[in-house]
Amino acid sequence: MFPNEGIKSILIVTIFSISCGVLRAQNPFWVAKDKKIITEIISNYNQPKQLEKLFPKEYHRPGSAYLGFGYKLLRKSLPGGYISIRAEFLYKKDSLIGYIIRPEMPSEKRLKRKYLKWYDGKFDVLNDLRLKPYYYRRTSFENPLEAFEGEKSSNDQIRFYMSPESGLSYGGRGGFSMNLLQNRKHFMEIQNDLDKQTVIELMHSKNPASRLTAIEYYYKHPDMFMNEKDKIDIWIQKVYKQVPMIDTLRGCFGGQEPSKDLVAEYSKVKL
Repeated sequence: MFPNEGIKSILIVTIFSISCGVLRAQNPFWVAKDKKIITEIISNYNQPKQLEKLFPKEYHRPGSAYLGFGYKLLRKSLPGGYISIRAEFLYKKDSLIGYIIRPEMPSEKRLKRKYLKWYDGKFDVLNDLRLKPYYYRRTSFENPLEAFEGEKSSNDQIRFYMSPESGLSYGGRGGFSMNLLQNRKHFMEIQNDLDKQTVIELMHSKNPASRLTAIEYYYKHPDMFMNEKDKIDIWIQKVYKQVPMIDTLRGCFGGQEPSKDLVAEYSKVKL
């Protein structure tokens, strides 16, 4: 059919190149959809009620949770074309008290500068053109529960650990590689800086996994809390009552188990 194999090879290469170019072509509908959601976000990024309305009310992403003591975290996503914009809304008794917006950039290099312009400087930019999250009332995530009577820690790592961002699953290791759970990993990064006051503050974290890990630490170091034992034991029972079940991971299987039983288990092992 072809005069020679050389012409045949050239035609194959040409067809392949054209096909790849089509695959790499920008989808104008996706780009327009992304521009729309970016424009909506930057117009309302510091307006709680308006921003909340942008995200689908009926859909909650995995990781949404009741945190106990009247607090809940809802994770939502606003889908676009090449990107989606995620948000985490923190509520106290159904009143929105804080949120985190997590913007995205497209993977296509030719689109990055265009999208960056649309974001209009509302988000800090990293060297690789990824965008940092925007926090509205960040302290609402990090501050201890109202029942805490001591002085708040100023250590950034400890404050991060107290927030839901440090991971809401309590346990040790899990997954195919048996890696440390996110919350456990962050705890091990701060455990050498802990003193009695800080552990008690951690027991009052808004993050229930962090509360349980602090209770576990208390059981492993009883001599450290002799003078506070009675008061702490009363608080622990309140913690278990507020969140009787907690997310955990055993091997590759995730689910919920009784908080009290899990703490008793992990209080007897060294990780």
